[in-house]
Amino acid sequence: MFKRENLKIILIVAFLIHILAAVNSVGFHHLDEHYQILEFAGLKTGLNQPSDLPWEFSARVRPTVQPAIAYVLIEASDLAGIKDPFDQAMVTRILSAILSLFCMYILLIAFIDDIKTEKLKRWFIFLSFFLWFLTYMQVRFSSEGWSGSFFFIAFALLFLPQKVKHNFTNTFLIGLLFGFAFLFRYQVGIMILFLVLWMLFIKKEKFLAVTGLASGIVAAVLIGILIDKWFYGEWVLTAWNYLDFNIIKGKASQFGTHPWFFYLKEIFREGIPPFSLIIIGSFLFFFIFKPKNVFTWMLLPFLLIHFLIGHKELRFLFPIANIVPLIFVLTVQNLEQEKFKKIGIKFQGRYWKWFVNLFVVINIIYLINVCFRPADYFVPMYKYIFENYKNRETVLMYEGKNPYARGPEVANFYKSRNLSTVKISDASDIENTLQYFGNEKILYLSDRFLLNGKFKKDDLKYKKVYQNLPKWIESLNYNHWLERTTIFTVYEIDKR
Repeated sequence: MFKRENLKIILIVAFLIHILAAVNSVGFHHLDEHYQILEFAGLKTGLNQPSDLPWEFSARVRPTVQPAIAYVLIEASDLAGIKDPFDQAMVTRILSAILSLFCMYILLIAFIDDIKTEKLKRWFIFLSFFLWFLTYMQVRFSSEGWSGSFFFIAFALLFLPQKVKHNFTNTFLIGLLFGFAFLFRYQVGIMILFLVLWMLFIKKEKFLAVTGLASGIVAAVLIGILIDKWFYGEWVLTAWNYLDFNIIKGKASQFGTHPWFFYLKEIFREGIPPFSLIIIGSFLFFFIFKPKNVFTWMLLPFLLIHFLIGHKELRFLFPIANIVPLIFVLTVQNLEQEKFKKIGIKFQGRYWKWFVNLFVVINIIYLINVCFRPADYFVPMYKYIFENYKNRETVLMYEGKNPYARGPEVANFYKSRNLSTVKISDASDIENTLQYFGNEKILYLSDRFLLNGKFKKDDLKYKKVYQNLPKWIESLNYNHWLERTTIFTVYEIDKR
């Protein structure tokens, strides 16, 4: 039998796992997670000038509530003696993990009694706190993650009538949460709109409660406008600018378009087939057999609009990821009903048991990977260079694209002020370029692997100081496969 006191132990374990992932998942899943939040915050900390920021700044399309939060966290960390930007970024990820865990806890408390069997309750708990891709998403300081957490915290509070009465005051506060979810990511407004419509036309909610909810949303939007005024230095409606630039003027399509089935293909591939089919099938079940259910009303319009928009990225669906465990267990619970048993759907037997056990094993393997793998393989290199060369003038030579310019702009947040980057044509150009430098420490970034950590070439001594693979991998260099693999390696050059 499910005992709420056992939930404390589960929460502690989940917290430790999420903290481990937050510490080790350095970097970002997508450039927007960095450039439109941390680099935006750098405008207020004095790190950046407007010219250093991406086009979204001059276009005034980015809501600035999350960069404002990042600014506060960075300044607070600095006052607390945490001055390393990598540790400051880690603070943002830890806060994201805590927020996400709270979201999952509230969802669990709100809906655990709707799960009828102890087996499905255990699955609900396991998937809520230990599903590998949720852990990865939940430690990201991203607009998608924060928007999803705020939305489903507010959503869960709506379904706690025994603790949260639907009077004007309570629904106003819940509306504030929905409003901030909208400010973090405007697309969530689709779910908010259809949730309100469901409350009006299906649930027949009291008009006063809906008015409170709407008032809270409006209040949050007004707060967002004030924050944008502080950040941009002028009155601006970023929500309208976002719609105008990206949808009406088609700016988003310039970043690439995909066919309507893109999301189905990506969920199938990234969710680990064949298990990913269960995720897709669970949502389809609600949309087909539960047309009046609140999940259908919220999620179907959100997904349809994303399917219709040409520019697609899987991360655009991250805001609804936190609801996957609940959708799954409710689908299984419904399929175990007598009317569905008649069409041969069964969740029992030896083969199903093997399938479930295989999923648990694979999930644990992927969860371990999430807990120890960086989200971006360049950022550990940034961290090494920052920590080992921050006290002297340093030059990093590179071929091709500037490693600190992941987009059109330089990632100044992770770059020490005494580091200069210099583009060279190829390795043979190193010696000619060195004549322009005096006492600077010279580094060379290469995508080539050399087993020997020290070597001499063209009267220059090279010392390998960093590579983006652990040292023990070198012992597995059978048939010299590492020499044929792209591996980012930093060499320190002795020019004397």
